Amino acid sequence: MLSCKYPGQRTKKLNNLDNNITVIIETPKGSGQKFDYDPELDRMKLNKVLPAGLIFPFDFGYIPGTIGGDGDPVDALVISELATFPGCALDCRVIGALKARQRERDGATMRNDRIIAIPVVSVQYAAVNTFNDLPPGILEQLTRFFINYNEQAGKKFSPLKNVPAREAISLINTATVKQPKDTLIQLFIPTRDASGKPFPESHFSRLRTELKDRFGGLTIYARTPAKGLWKDQGNTVEDELVIYEVMTAGAEPAYWSRLKTKLEKRFAQQEILILAGKVQQL
Repeated sequence: MLSCKYPGQRTKKLNNLDNNITVIIETPKGSGQKFDYDPELDRMKLNKVLPAGLIFPFDFGYIPGTIGGDGDPVDALVISELATFPGCALDCRVIGALKARQRERDGATMRNDRIIAIPVVSVQYAAVNTFNDLPPGILEQLTRFFINYNEQAGKKFSPLKNVPAREAISLINTATVKQPKDTLIQLFIPTRDASGKPFPESHFSRLRTELKDRFGGLTIYARTPAKGLWKDQGNTVEDELVIYEVMTAGAEPAYWSRLKTKLEKRFAQQEILILAGKVQQL
């Protein structure tokens, strides 16, 4: 699915009491360049330079794990005093949405709604929970920007109406895609250091907690550890291993690369083996 190509997953349904989301910023406020996430490069990529005098009035990005009417993740505009950057992840509260219809250059029309949100860490906008709490003129400024921006690209952006947080949350829930957990990740962790001394339990409990919190569960083969054999300066070396397994939606190479580096330092290893493979449910 398309949303699998975007970093971050969202499978939890929102409700009226829990309207927090994570937004990935593509283009920060004040920018005269438009950045987009490129799934093939797994990087933010410069897409275009805006005409002179046209800049993004606030941070613009997307809600991972969703698919909007245009086939891409749902757009989100974040209002705040903060200075961000392309790729920055912000925890935000939803205050409403701008419902809109967009006509492409080829004449095709589609819904292209914009979720409006406030960072939970914002001080200046800490009291803003609805559109009525915003300073006068901001919504009009946002609407005019999207009309002008699309006009410059040969498209027509037609605002339909502004809706409150309750309806915005419903839009997000409708667009949320449940990702199948079809990737098995295996981590092979040594139980002893080079001198044969067992690693402290805290080393393993920290890893167990991190994986459980991130993936919701895991399997550990700890009572009968596997044995790893390899050659070191012509000698065969044997090591006892604990195998951690998690099921996830996609491999998330960047996350596992960071964790691998962290574990190699924690367990004083030249390399920690982490394997990933697709599985098929029978």
